[in-house]
Amino acid sequence: VITKTQVIANLPNSVELTKRNSKNSMTLEIRTGDVLLGTLVMGRGSVRWWPAGNSVHALKKSWKRFAAMLDEHM
Repeated sequence: VITKTQVIANLPNSVELTKRNSKNSMTLEIRTGDVLLGTLVMGRGSVRWWPAGNSVHALKKSWKRFAAMLDEHM
């Protein structure tokens, strides 16, 4: 049985991620079937990964460190 992965984007009317103190972010809920895998929050200064069921500890990386982490795994 193949389970589809679903990505749901929650966006404000206008997304200006680079504006200082904009408080805007783009949130992506990542699901496989009905199961939430986690939530990816992208903002001006960082990327945060919130695993499902965890509202206390997120993996937070600056964009530069996030890119380096991805490069390391390629």
